[in-house]
Amino acid sequence: MKYHLITYGCQMNTADSEEMAQPLKKRGLMATASLKEADIVLMNTCTVRDQAEHRADSNIGRLRVWKDKDPNRILIIAGCAASRWGDSIQKKYPFIDLVSPATQIEQFPEAIEKVLKERWNWEAETTTSFESNTVWTKRRSEQTPFLFGSAETAYVTIMRGCNYTCSYCIVPQVRGREKYRPLPEILDEIRSKVVQGHKEIMLLGQTVNSYYHRDHKVYDFADLLRVVDAVPGVGRIRFMSPHPRHMRGPVIQAMAECAKVARHIHLPVQSGSDRLLSDMKRLYTRADYLDIIRQLRKAMPEILITTDIIVGYPGETEAEFLDTLSLMEDVRFDGLFAFKYSPRPGTTAADQLDNVPNEVKEQRLQQVLALNKRLVRDSALCSN
Repeated sequence: MKYHLITYGCQMNTADSEEMAQPLKKRGLMATASLKEADIVLMNTCTVRDQAEHRADSNIGRLRVWKDKDPNRILIIAGCAASRWGDSIQKKYPFIDLVSPATQIEQFPEAIEKVLKERWNWEAETTTSFESNTVWTKRRSEQTPFLFGSAETAYVTIMRGCNYTCSYCIVPQVRGREKYRPLPEILDEIRSKVVQGHKEIMLLGQTVNSYYHRDHKVYDFADLLRVVDAVPGVGRIRFMSPHPRHMRGPVIQAMAECAKVARHIHLPVQSGSDRLLSDMKRLYTRADYLDIIRQLRKAMPEILITTDIIVGYPGETEAEFLDTLSLMEDVRFDGLFAFKYSPRPGTTAADQLDNVPNEVKEQRLQQVLALNKRLVRDSALCSN
């Protein structure tokens, strides 16, 4: 018997897909890249942007053909879009066997056992939680920048959820509030990955640097970096995605003093306009962000810095867009991901008038990409 994974979205989703595959592997199922060979399809969805959700919805519809060819096949829809859709997606596509929201990933082993018993009459196994030595391996196309890891990078999720209420972001709705894994559990998983040959560890969380754990003492993200840095066999440490609010002195100092921490940070800024940053509820100003950049480069002159930028947020004026371009000039990022704003249901920004025409959003997106390309090129010429 074989299973096939379809994953949309971020590194967290890739890690979650591998985690949800563990009960299937434990049952003896083998992974396959071929949809035709699969007895089970597990689709892990994304809802951060409207386009990603629509892609998943369309693909579910196309899977009807796969399902009709063998009624014993099992289709599982999981992830962030599944959290938002709830029961409605199964009403729309009755051939779905299981909907597993991102907020219920810890209960997935029990849920899949129930489906296997009902559909295939398999006797249930005892499953209380995911194994701590789950291997989450990063898979990326050749076009993906090396800064975000290689094919051999192992994921370790250290926390899930988000306590922030950024006006455009649906993640807190679909992943819930922050929950932190115990430090000993994280270290056990890292050691197991080293034993299995992984040299690079990617620490993951929606706001990864908000990590907090209380044992006999309090551990924060800076402490975690130092502890992981001391694990024998770990060659490099990366982390995604930090929030500027938590990029404080102790974290920067730990990054600088830990030799295994990669000299790269992906620090989303979203906009260079103070008014828009306030409206987005990002909880920092342009000056705050620039000060963090100054501290990072003072502590680690060789550090590479990448970011996220949103264009066309509701009410974004031409002057405010130019603020973003000027911030790019000030920081001189080493790379970025840029997106056109799209309203997400249930967010406060969705209640605002989306009054920036799509053609203007597209023009601004192309300007951001072109400027980034020039800045990266100029930086490369200067370094040579």
